Amino acid sequence: MGPLAAAALVCGALTTPASAAADADPACWLRPGEPHVDWTGMNFSGDMWCDLTPGSVRIQSRSTSPVVGKMLFTPRWFVCWKEGSDYMGNNIWYYTQGDQIVASPTVKAWGYMPAVAVKAPQHPFPGLTQCPWS
Repeated sequence: MGPLAAAALVCGALTTPASAAADADPACWLRPGEPHVDWTGMNFSGDMWCDLTPGSVRIQSRSTSPVVGKMLFTPRWFVCWKEGSDYMGNNIWYYTQGDQIVASPTVKAWGYMPAVAVKAPQHPFPGLTQCPWS
């Protein structure tokens, strides 16, 4: 194969439609052994890695709760879920650590994101642990 044919082959591979690549990977999956320690010292063994809509992380699972962090990047991990206030038709909230601290630095951006921001096929995501304080 000549250099032009090889270049065309590489270019063709790089221009695969994004939708085909997205369909090949699930939006969310469990990582059973992934360790996390929150700002209180609580240990979590396992998480869910999931695409999300970047947004606010709140100290409690209520839409009126203060924002302590921001999620800036996707995908991200979540260690558990709990029920909270209804937010856009869903009352499931996921516990995580934000990418950016915006208030209460001692909390280290740990808090909740509403299920509507988490691109899981089902809420709560099957196999993700319910938060022990729920």
